[in-house]
Amino acid sequence: MKDRVGIIIAVVSGLLFLAALFFQPVTAAWLNLILNWVIVVTAVGLMVSVARLIATHLRHIAVGRRGFLFSMIFIIAFSATLIAGIFMGEENPEYLRWIRAIQVPLETALLGLVALVMMSVATKVFRERGWSFLTLSFGFSALVFLFLNLGFLRLNQDPSLGKVVAVVQGLPMAGARGLLIGIALGALIMGLRMLFGQVVEND
Repeated sequence: MKDRVGIIIAVVSGLLFLAALFFQPVTAAWLNLILNWVIVVTAVGLMVSVARLIATHLRHIAVGRRGFLFSMIFIIAFSATLIAGIFMGEENPEYLRWIRAIQVPLETALLGLVALVMMSVATKVFRERGWSFLTLSFGFSALVFLFLNLGFLRLNQDPSLGKVVAVVQGLPMAGARGLLIGIALGALIMGLRMLFGQVVEND
């Protein structure tokens, strides 16, 4: 009974929130209030997760588990960042520059790793599926966008061709937004199916 009540509350609140999004001029104040509460609850949950992560790494250091040096690096980096943020403030220019100096190289390395993984996957697809319309279109489009984004093609003297290139360069962003919309709709449908399925099972 308790599980069913919690699921019903989650379903009703989710549907009401979706309905409020479609009538946003009228429900803007309520939406802001709900979003503020969501931010607070999410922040508390994040703090609990971070505390549990730190406790796990401290336990690894205490027992001398294999790889505890990485746990020590994590604890030192987290503590230094937290202390600096508390005393300097999160809007301090020096603090932000320090964070960017660490974050940007890490993000660049991660993107490079993702690019290598994607290239290896693409090579595997070409090797397994052979030369088909799908593989040829994928390879040709990847080469075209890579060539355009590297800046090898200079069309400053021809405005018409420059507009065409700008439109072509915007296609990946449009595709990415479409992919995000599809993921969001899929997650919404899956969440509703799970919630309603659990309600039916509890009945």
